[in-house]
Amino acid sequence: MNNKKLLGGALLGALLVTSYVDVAKASASTAIKTQTSDGVTIHGEKYFSNLNGKSPLILLFHQAGSNGRGEYGELIPWLNKSGFRVIAWDQRSGGKHFGSDNRTVNALPAGTANSYCDAYPDLQAALDFTVKKGLADNVVVWGSSYSAALVVQLAAKNNGKVSGVASFSPASGGPMVDCRARQWIGKVKAPMLFMRPESEMTRDSSVEQKAILIKAGADFSVVKHGVHGSSMLVDTRTKHDMTQARAGVIKWLKDNG
Repeated sequence: MNNKKLLGGALLGALLVTSYVDVAKASASTAIKTQTSDGVTIHGEKYFSNLNGKSPLILLFHQAGSNGRGEYGELIPWLNKSGFRVIAWDQRSGGKHFGSDNRTVNALPAGTANSYCDAYPDLQAALDFTVKKGLADNVVVWGSSYSAALVVQLAAKNNGKVSGVASFSPASGGPMVDCRARQWIGKVKAPMLFMRPESEMTRDSSVEQKAILIKAGADFSVVKHGVHGSSMLVDTRTKHDMTQARAGVIKWLKDNG
């Protein structure tokens, strides 16, 4: 794979399976919950549309201060229409960003550790729930900012259950020192896609991270007009038409997920 050109050109335009504008509205959903290994109840939302049980499944994890329903609300209908079932989870490190409540945070017992790295058991519990309930034998794990680093760890520890990793603006700063993507990437067997907005590539840390990820065999794409995290795919957040970026993601998911 190694740094395929995912964006740009007529080819990706031809690969669009649906119009983002036509489907950017709420999908029917079902609330779910499960418990982590350290006793935290995490909440999620299933968006399966009319797709059958053989359709690929993506587990969506949000960025800091956020929640699954809010962050991915404008992307879920597009993913469903493109043939992907999704579950959007609320991790213990999050909040009301993007306009929805984080139900896991709201019910978090006082004193529970909730740093970015502390949220890893939430991702593991989400994957375990998926397999235990027979929703899929393996899944694509999708992360944003801090969870974009944690999904790499999740894939490394669950190679037989993860079919692909989609990571948007993987965090690597001080709070992530014990759970950076680079610490786990060498153990991941599944295909990996990393995306960063062009504005973040002015940082030396992002340039260094890109080199490490590509050397490990991952695909890496720089997104023009993008913003931080999964929001780089959302027109209303970037104030630009992100059709080509979304097309590149769908092509990668269909080829590798």
